[in-house]
Amino acid sequence: METQNNLAQLFFDDADAFMIAIGSDEIVTDVNKKACEILGYSRNEIKGKNWFDSFLPKAKREDARRFFHDMLSGTLCHVHSEHPVIAKQGGERIFNFHNVLVSNGKGNIIGILSSGEEVTEQRRKEKALKEVENQLKISLDCMIEGCQIIDYDWRYVYVNEAAAKQGRKAKEELLGYPMMQVYPGIDRTEMFSHLRNCMTNRVPHQMDNEFTFPDGIKGWFELHMEPVPGGVLILSVDITKNKEVEAEINKYRFRLEEVVAQRTAECAKVNEELTREIHEHQKMEEGFKLRAMILDNAREAIFLVNTKGDFAYANEAASKAYGYSLDEFLNMNIRSLLQPQDVPSIESLLRNIVEKVLISHEMVHVRKDNSLMSVKVHNSLVKTLHGRFIVVVVREISA
Repeated sequence: METQNNLAQLFFDDADAFMIAIGSDEIVTDVNKKACEILGYSRNEIKGKNWFDSFLPKAKREDARRFFHDMLSGTLCHVHSEHPVIAKQGGERIFNFHNVLVSNGKGNIIGILSSGEEVTEQRRKEKALKEVENQLKISLDCMIEGCQIIDYDWRYVYVNEAAAKQGRKAKEELLGYPMMQVYPGIDRTEMFSHLRNCMTNRVPHQMDNEFTFPDGIKGWFELHMEPVPGGVLILSVDITKNKEVEAEINKYRFRLEEVVAQRTAECAKVNEELTREIHEHQKMEEGFKLRAMILDNAREAIFLVNTKGDFAYANEAASKAYGYSLDEFLNMNIRSLLQPQDVPSIESLLRNIVEKVLISHEMVHVRKDNSLMSVKVHNSLVKTLHGRFIVVVVREISA
């Protein structure tokens, strides 16, 4: 028996793991070399001390003490516990303990023998990762773009506030539910076919999608689908207003082209008999008044410039947008609206418009007060009896 005890003590001392024996009175009865080496204490500095009061952080003592006594009383059936221990240098080291009840020869529980595995670095990394995940979630929730992640079962596993608002649903109505349940019929749309291709073949896709809500109202969204581990990430931007503005611009553009076509037809008949010429002249005058009224009441800035860039006409919206009067515009060139670095490119731009007849582009214009605004410019070349002119429709896109 003495030999067995000596072997056990030898194993305890030389074990390559943190080992400590604590009596039912919470006093350390023994500690091995590895534990002393890890904590920086000598054996005599640990033995005989109350384990909880001397070596555990104050905030963790009562929880650890309660677990210890529940183990002794048999209330707990599990044998693992985790808590920090204060090293001699003052830092905290976190250990995952495997606890074994120790009894005397009479079957009475007299304490616990614990072996500990240090998990300090592991917990530090987990905490850092959790903080990064939380920061990322906060950042995603603050995005103006919608962000959602769909798993392989087509369930919403993440939805930020913008995506929920775009879909006219609360996040709680989306998370954990399949898309087909939340939006019946969505699996029969073109968008879903691209989403399925992204999910199955891991192929990204970008598209403008018109979506009809259950109440019949339609909205437009720019979608970016990307394969991610576990499913598909969808980034969405509500472009409904942009589409409405674009339709409005197209309406004015088509109307303007109709006006130009009508004027061309009228001018072709200018050599007809005098009475008809007078009649046509009156019709043209009425038409011009109507067109001027239409252009002056248009929301977008509209200019008429010659092929050199000199202004021949500007509507009221242009005056309001840029701060110049009509008389000022008639003495200006389109280069006056450009930033200095953009002026050299105007020659090639005017040439492209003349050659291609129709061209659109985005750039930055300068107002009279030198403030800047981002704009989308639509140019159309028109031919008249007085030469070729360029109709310029400008829409501000700064917002």
